[in-house]
Amino acid sequence: MKVLIELYDKDTLKNIVAPLTLRPDRVVYLYDKGMDDRDAFRSLVTCFQKNMPNIVVEDIPVDISSVKTLRAAVCRVAERYEAANCTLELTGGSELMMIGAYQAGLEMGIRMVHTDLVKGCITDIETDEKLTDIATLTLENFIDAKGACFMGESHQPPKPERYDAINNMARFLFRHLRDWKVTCSWLQTVAARGFSHDLQMESRRNIHTKSGKPVSPKDEILLEFEKNGFFKKLSLDKNGIWIRFNSLQDKQYCINYGVWLELYVYVAAASSGAFEDVKLGTMIDWNVYDGLKIGGNEIDVMLMEDSLPVFISCKLKDADTAALNELLIAKKRLGGWFSKGIIVTFSREKQEGTGTYQRCKMLGLEMLDERDILAVDFRERLVRTIREHDLISLKWKKV
Repeated sequence: MKVLIELYDKDTLKNIVAPLTLRPDRVVYLYDKGMDDRDAFRSLVTCFQKNMPNIVVEDIPVDISSVKTLRAAVCRVAERYEAANCTLELTGGSELMMIGAYQAGLEMGIRMVHTDLVKGCITDIETDEKLTDIATLTLENFIDAKGACFMGESHQPPKPERYDAINNMARFLFRHLRDWKVTCSWLQTVAARGFSHDLQMESRRNIHTKSGKPVSPKDEILLEFEKNGFFKKLSLDKNGIWIRFNSLQDKQYCINYGVWLELYVYVAAASSGAFEDVKLGTMIDWNVYDGLKIGGNEIDVMLMEDSLPVFISCKLKDADTAALNELLIAKKRLGGWFSKGIIVTFSREKQEGTGTYQRCKMLGLEMLDERDILAVDFRERLVRTIREHDLISLKWKKV
């Protein structure tokens, strides 16, 4: 029987990478006796059993302020399952936990390993020999290990055959944002008069919103929607407009002002081939054990890059401190320190070095702004920004 001894850590990645990579028969967690969250271990069982149905997860409370107690606890585990069958992973836990565990490892002759989460490999502590690359993780692994669950997507992601149309339309709208804003307001007002499943709408050109504001659409934008296949048919005359949408999905895109930046970033990430598990408009229930279906903040785009989660916030306007804080909280809550946060904002924040941009850097987040979005190589810029986001340097940031 293969037994993996783990030091439980607040950082999800440190708890799940080695078990999912080494695939033991049993995982034994030593954890702070002051921790009373039993759902944390239920979540780990859920995460592991999807990959290893017969795995056993054991947890042992210890006094993490006592090196002597830690050493004794590891020794007892090694005696129970025989040291030759055990592997001790020294990655998580507190400094004193690592010292006590290391002493026990030397005393009992247990093989000791370390997981380098940035380099993506597991090494033998005594020889520095690389034993294996870490397993490829999915977003579902993180969600399960956190005791959370996906609640679906606020927007249905486009199929690959629609990527070009999305890109063309998005770039057109970005160049005509003022006209798009009033046109979208017109579309939303007319759509609200009918049923959500209606694929066609008809209205006068000049109408008023619920607030009494007069609005009328710009023909150039409506014609561009038709050109790119979002309208199946469009009729324009001096007084009235008739539209038939190509699909309900296209209708939802056309009546949502801010979704176009999310779609644009999603398509860039999904079509790059550089990432796995790219998701759009993800809603997460952060506690599956409380019996309540409550979604937290929507995460515009999520993806995995070399088994590290990446969170992207998209703002078709200037970014602000609230947007940065929201992204930082989501990133820390799911991915911990070993995760990346990117904010894509249709503004000049980065190129002008504004206070918001300086705060973004201070928080350990990356930013792409209007100049990046409108660049012909936006996809390459996005990939480069994510890959070159240096987690090592974040050790010394006051985040």
